[in-house]
Amino acid sequence: MFALLLCVVLTAEQPANNSPPTAEQLRFFETNVRPVLAEHCLKCHGSKKQWAGLRLDSREALLRGGDSGAAIVPGKPNESLLIRAVRQDDEKLKMPEDGKLADRQIADLVRWVEMGAPFPDAPKTAGRNRDPNHWAFQPLAATVIPVAKNNAWSESAVDRFVLAKLEAAGLSPAVKADKRTLIRRVTFDLTGLPPTPAEMDAFLADDRADAFAQLVDRLLASPAYGERWGRHWLDVARYADSNGFDENIAHGNAWRYRDHVVAAFNRDQP
Repeated sequence: MFALLLCVVLTAEQPANNSPPTAEQLRFFETNVRPVLAEHCLKCHGSKKQWAGLRLDSREALLRGGDSGAAIVPGKPNESLLIRAVRQDDEKLKMPEDGKLADRQIADLVRWVEMGAPFPDAPKTAGRNRDPNHWAFQPLAATVIPVAKNNAWSESAVDRFVLAKLEAAGLSPAVKADKRTLIRRVTFDLTGLPPTPAEMDAFLADDRADAFAQLVDRLLASPAYGERWGRHWLDVARYADSNGFDENIAHGNAWRYRDHVVAAFNRDQP
């Protein structure tokens, strides 16, 4: 009679096929099972590391298992690798590595599997509900570079696109800038400052093929680059050293954020 009653109780705890787990079953999992998995198992069998191809952080992963097969057989703890591993009856299958679980913890895992291994659904995120056909989620595809009449003018694929648009509008490229104009343009663009006479003379005398590229690299490495381009971020953040009214009260430590932004640009920090 007792055996029959026990069978009825265990059967009642097991969710029917495709039926969602009850609130009581989920509460048991969150209280008694998830903490054990998190403390003793997920370091080696979680999202970042999967020893033997095994993850234990979702019901699907537990059912899928790893190199040795499914980790659990819902309703059948004696046939579940997870239970065999934590019981440590098999010399070749002893987990976790940091020592055998307490008897109470093992009993909770057994009861959980007997219930049918109820596991809460993964939380839905905004990303999962986005349109998968949106262009941002499409694989990259090679772009066809347009063919222009005066391809000799182009020095890169980007130039080909510019040239094709110019020709379609009946326009011709502007005359190539001389070195004096180039250094003034790029120095103002990247640092907000004019080149010094010494910098101008050095660039004009530099006959290397990559002289302009070397100039750009030097300007990008200059502290003035972060000061020039960090201000755009600071404008968006509505940064100011003071409140800007008649009394012009200074914000005592605001400069720390300003210097952080400038330094972030100079370190190429995202």
